[in-house]
Amino acid sequence: MSRIFSAIPCIVLAALLTSGGAQAQRASDPHVLFEDKCLTCHGHAGPFARDRLLLGNTGLTTSGGLPLRAFLSRHMGGLTDPEIATLEILFRQNLTSGALFERTCRFCHDRAREFVRLNLILRDGRLTGRYSGRDVARFLPGHGRLTPEDARAMAEVLRRLAPAPE
Repeated sequence: MSRIFSAIPCIVLAALLTSGGAQAQRASDPHVLFEDKCLTCHGHAGPFARDRLLLGNTGLTTSGGLPLRAFLSRHMGGLTDPEIATLEILFRQNLTSGALFERTCRFCHDRAREFVRLNLILRDGRLTGRYSGRDVARFLPGHGRLTPEDARAMAEVLRRLAPAPE
């Protein structure tokens, strides 16, 4: 019986430590946060941002003109300041990318985040094909009819989506 009671604090501590890590990951990874808090009602982040948000001189606003930060602080119970800051980064990236992946890559490839997760990796600071080992920045010009300018922009989009090396 004493073994069971001595194991309980360890189990509780492990649960607390792992849940904190999950919360930290959710707060720092914009896609994980969006999928956890928003996906069910709003679909994927890219189309949502482009269809429902505006980026102007005063920052991000809802399509109704409300400042996004103020709106998110109370929407569906409200988000924390770090969560809002994380989502603002995600939305800015989606609004400034010009939907490049959707326009040029979606025809052949899955959603950008899934494509990167499954096919690309950061090695020695360079984005490379997980299995081919090809340098993405060198591979993209001309691939899928990308112009050199679009290839540079796409490499940056894909790099932002790549998880940090473990």
